[in-house]
Amino acid sequence: MTLNEQITSFIFSFLYGIFCQKLYQISYKYLYTTKIIFKLLNSLLFTLNLTLIYFKIFYFINDGMINSTFIIITIITFSYFNNKNLQKKCKNIGN
Repeated sequence: MTLNEQITSFIFSFLYGIFCQKLYQISYKYLYTTKIIFKLLNSLLFTLNLTLIYFKIFYFINDGMINSTFIIITIITFSYFNNKNLQKKCKNIGN
């Protein structure tokens, strides 16, 4: 994998983490406020779709060569922005 492909992959992983967090935030009420069977199906389909899209785009970027650091960057980015938005919600509730 060339340096250009690695940098592109890192940037894509970072942006995809933000994208996943925003989608999660938008679809929160569908994932957690319905009956349990719908929660399970929605969570499964949501995760499956995001994972397939991630791997499909990676296939186009660098022929499907995925390094564990790319996945770690995506998870850390998602967690960071999810906690950041959670802190904003908590401050708004407290006021």
